[in-house]
Amino acid sequence: MKSSRKAGRRMVVFTVLAALVLILAATAGCGGSSTETSGSSDSSGGDQPVYRLGTVGMGYDSLNPFVGMYAQDYAAWMLMYPNLVQYSNELQPQPDFAESWSTSEDGLTWTFTLTSGAAWTDGKPITASDAAFTINTVVKLQTGAAAALSPFVPGIETATAVDDTTLEVKLAAPSAALLANLFQLPILPEHFWAEYAKGDGAKLKTVTMDPAKETVVASGPFTIEKLDIKGTTIFKRVDTFYGPKPMITGYGFQLFTNADAAIQALKAGEIDCVYQLPPTSSDTLKTDANLQIEGFGGSMPETLLVNDSENNKKHPELQELGVRQAIDLAIDRTAMIDTVYNGFAVPGGSLLLPLYVPQFLSADVPVTGRDVAKANQLLDDLGYAKGSDGIRVADGVEMQYTLLVGAMNRAIDSRIADMLTQNLAEVGIGVEQKLVDNQVPLIMTQPKAYTDFDMTLIMWGLTPDPDWSTLISTSTMLGAYNLTGYSNPEYDKLWGQQTSEMDAAKRTAIIDQLSAKLVQDVVFHPIAYTQMVTSWNKKWQGVPEGGAPFGYYSYLNKMQFNALEVTQ
Repeated sequence: MKSSRKAGRRMVVFTVLAALVLILAATAGCGGSSTETSGSSDSSGGDQPVYRLGTVGMGYDSLNPFVGMYAQDYAAWMLMYPNLVQYSNELQPQPDFAESWSTSEDGLTWTFTLTSGAAWTDGKPITASDAAFTINTVVKLQTGAAAALSPFVPGIETATAVDDTTLEVKLAAPSAALLANLFQLPILPEHFWAEYAKGDGAKLKTVTMDPAKETVVASGPFTIEKLDIKGTTIFKRVDTFYGPKPMITGYGFQLFTNADAAIQALKAGEIDCVYQLPPTSSDTLKTDANLQIEGFGGSMPETLLVNDSENNKKHPELQELGVRQAIDLAIDRTAMIDTVYNGFAVPGGSLLLPLYVPQFLSADVPVTGRDVAKANQLLDDLGYAKGSDGIRVADGVEMQYTLLVGAMNRAIDSRIADMLTQNLAEVGIGVEQKLVDNQVPLIMTQPKAYTDFDMTLIMWGLTPDPDWSTLISTSTMLGAYNLTGYSNPEYDKLWGQQTSEMDAAKRTAIIDQLSAKLVQDVVFHPIAYTQMVTSWNKKWQGVPEGGAPFGYYSYLNKMQFNALEVTQ
């Protein structure tokens, strides 16, 4: 894998959305030429211009925290709202809105001391009541309107504002991952959201977050100035932010439907940085002396998901372990990395990445090697013979599967899908590709049903603690983040044990068991740990790794934009 500037940092993206090509307006402080970009600053002399960021096929789902589910959404929220804690470059918890915290001897009560004197953008104070309201709302509505935020409050019974700067959180059992979970939960202004949270909370999902339609109340280093999730969204700096003030006056987030358009905009100086570039485009960018290009991270798992839910009535054979093993054995990961990723990836074996959370795993997770003969033998042993067209038949139904390919990474995923189609044909499995804008909502529209897809390609968003990576395969996440339909009581029990085990060594042993269970049951088909190919104009220094707002969103604190500046 090609190296990044800091190998210890990791990159995470999990988002899908098609986009229109729009150039940021000059009236927003980010016009169409490099001269306009580098020339705008106020009379203080210390402000940097708006940072114009482009991305290929990756955008927001929704900037409503009760609707959005992808990394880009979380990236925006972490720049718009307070978080109790953040994570350092070394993946250690550090203060954000909470200045300090302590736990009771039994581990069931956490007390957070919060920043005083902070204010929302409408001038009202931020207090412990806002944090308690947010947590209690998600706990109350975690199986309904707040399901998207539910993974960040597992085991929490209630939150109480002791006073304006003291928050008390009560747990049903000790939690080793509480900080890692809470750092992803944006603290929302109670005075704005309480009205929408009444009853079943259905109105929470109606908030547009569009400043042209309604007031947006925030308190991060940035807030929304213009919203267009299928075009360009512009964020402006919040000078009343309780933390350090970024040097840039704002940033624009622009979507491109194809890499060629993004590259031309970058070369023309219409944008300052573009990420999620197809790796094959890297060679042409290297010839431009004004641009720098690198592959960041190394822990974005490109994964094939197979619907093995008992509700997949058309293809119940996917519940057979031998079928999933055969699919895994048929995948030519090495060829995909060489052909599609141009070296910006290594073979993947798990969502629990040894290079990413080594302190939580005692051994590397094995990567399945290709063995077409063994795959065919497994399917032969199951009695699934090939028909005259070469496609196997399982219980009278052809093993012909629909593979959803979303817009997030289509330039790459479509090529991966073509190779998967060829690989699986060698073992008698047919694949019909279906292009969709966003495959995840299609999977989740019928909670716990999983009737509308057979396979899909996806990239996962991960966190600094494996609690999340293991939670998504539990039965409690069916209809939410459990996208395969996997349900195993033994696995669920192990997950509960690891999350409440406070002894690090003992917890690692349980996580090893969880990891082994996922591999043994072939719950996922990881293809590669990919890098985020990013290029930017060299006049900018301090560019966050990955180029995205908030870099790889989960693992650097929101203050990283403080270092972003034009030096040429």
